[in-house]
Amino acid sequence: MNLPENIADAAARLVALHGPDGFTMDDLAREAGLSRATLYRQAGSREAVLAALSEQGVEVGKRVDVRDRILAACRAVFTRAGFEAATLEDIAREAGVGPATVYRQFGDKAGLISAFAGHIGPRRAMQEVALRPTGDLRADLERAAATVIRYAAEDLDLLKLAILERMRGGPWAELLKDSPVRAQTMLIRLLKSYAASGALGPNDPQRMAQAFAGMLFAFFARPLLEGGPMPDPEETARFITHVFLDGLASTPRRIP
Repeated sequence: MNLPENIADAAARLVALHGPDGFTMDDLAREAGLSRATLYRQAGSREAVLAALSEQGVEVGKRVDVRDRILAACRAVFTRAGFEAATLEDIAREAGVGPATVYRQFGDKAGLISAFAGHIGPRRAMQEVALRPTGDLRADLERAAATVIRYAAEDLDLLKLAILERMRGGPWAELLKDSPVRAQTMLIRLLKSYAASGALGPNDPQRMAQAFAGMLFAFFARPLLEGGPMPDPEETARFITHVFLDGLASTPRRIP
């Protein structure tokens, strides 16, 4: 794509001043002395501008995929402002893209929050455990528990926001709950596979998953509600798995 000279010059100046991720299409419109509508008509999207600059030899660096950049911006904006107060414009500004890019990628705020809920937390890692069990139930449960604790430590503020949203019955609660690869859904799937193989008793896998998840939550509830450090993921995962599989009356494996 060949950019008009005034747009290319303005974009190159902004890249030199702020880096490839440090300006928006609004910034570019002001720098080029154009209206937003004229800029979009002549240059297309922000990504198209940067691609054209790269073709002209302007160094724009290795860039993160725009969708991933927007989802990363969600973490900062939602943590700072909450789900209700955050706007798509806030998220676009944080991501260094125009609002139109966010709308084009996700449709609306509901679509963005739904995508974000599936993007964060242990869901993807839990999916790996559930879809590829090793045949060692204890090892898989320890891996799943450690994964949840590590991700909870990374996203403690967001976890708190999500719980508050659910408790108050806010408008975004269902979107946060209904992520297609929720952690507990994956845990149920894992336990079902071991129950079917005879490695677990005939109990309901859903109730077993609820019990396991409840023990997990108990270990990071205090840091979540009162502050303080998160428990060690591996040690806590071994203890929870031991209690779940063996019970407190049995002799636990030594935990270093």
